[in-house]
Amino acid sequence: MAKKTADSLRKSLLQLLGIPEERCELAPEPRGQFDRDGLTVEKWLWTSEPGSRVPSVLYRPSQPPGPMPAVVLTCGHGGSKSQWSFTYIGQLYARLGVACLVLDPIGEEERHLTGGLGTRAHDPEPVHLCADNAGRLVMGKLVFDTMRGIDFLLERADIDPDRIGVAGNSLGGAKATWMLGLDARLKMGIVSGWGYGEHLTVHGKFCTRIPNQRLRAECGWVDFLSLAAPDCAILVMNGDADVIIDDRGDGLIWDETREHVKAAAEHFPEGNVACWFEPGGGHRPYHGHVIALRWLNVHLGTPGYSAEQIRSLPTVNAGIWCDRNGIEFEKLYGTTLHQRGTTLADLELRAIQRDELACLHAHEVGDPQYTLEGWLDTIA
Repeated sequence: MAKKTADSLRKSLLQLLGIPEERCELAPEPRGQFDRDGLTVEKWLWTSEPGSRVPSVLYRPSQPPGPMPAVVLTCGHGGSKSQWSFTYIGQLYARLGVACLVLDPIGEEERHLTGGLGTRAHDPEPVHLCADNAGRLVMGKLVFDTMRGIDFLLERADIDPDRIGVAGNSLGGAKATWMLGLDARLKMGIVSGWGYGEHLTVHGKFCTRIPNQRLRAECGWVDFLSLAAPDCAILVMNGDADVIIDDRGDGLIWDETREHVKAAAEHFPEGNVACWFEPGGGHRPYHGHVIALRWLNVHLGTPGYSAEQIRSLPTVNAGIWCDRNGIEFEKLYGTTLHQRGTTLADLELRAIQRDELACLHAHEVGDPQYTLEGWLDTIA
């Protein structure tokens, strides 16, 4: 894709999502930190846009040897910073020497009116309509907050500005896809539990379906994927039995995904865009798999682990690890097909509890500057 055409398309897509053109001061505020097995977990509040503050946690090596590569983990539907997969993968990446930022999505956990988990508060149609009528889309808010997360990372002297990535599963994979097309600062992306095909213009929640419909009025999937070329490396990871995305069960979305990734590859350096499918795998956070860590090592760098060490890592089943740590799965995903069946790289990580990651004081929960309702009032 010609640069002028790519720049023009990127501008159209930023407008389509309602991404603000101006960025306010982040005004970062530390809310404490703790050490865990050679890692430091920092808790922060910062401002995404006027009237919208973001609770977040940063995992990093306690004694990094120099400026670190960094990844923003994007949460899926019902996910937030204290969900098991984010505490696991955040620690996992940090043990490899990669700083890892996880932020509560608008409407979840400390950005929910009552501090609720797994609420999916941004999904209902009235929320979509309220945002859309104000010239914003919910996906645009999720993406813009992620962009501001990168801004937060780049204000730090201990982060390497030339080694920034994004990784996410499900809705987090959709957010990562938009980020890869719209934020040229990214050098690596791992898109898990998501795909590229026409089914995604009729399937899914308002926050994904409507943006995809409008995207397709602007460009094809190959052009969209190619916006990240040539400087960013993208790995798309799925299970070929994922009936959450492939809810028709015909495999067409996966065939289209393979086809579009293959077509986009001509715009990337050889080997810098690829698909990987787990046979019989369902809707799982594949960005904790050894395959994902190998991609991270090649395309972003893992100062704490060599490529050989990563290839030799043992694995652990997510169901066994969660049971061992007293973690309950959401009913929808707590099956062997889905999250319970996830294979994770095993570094003998320990669970982190929700209260350890809390950024807000009790009296701050529900404050409009943190909530979905507060944001909707502000943009309206």
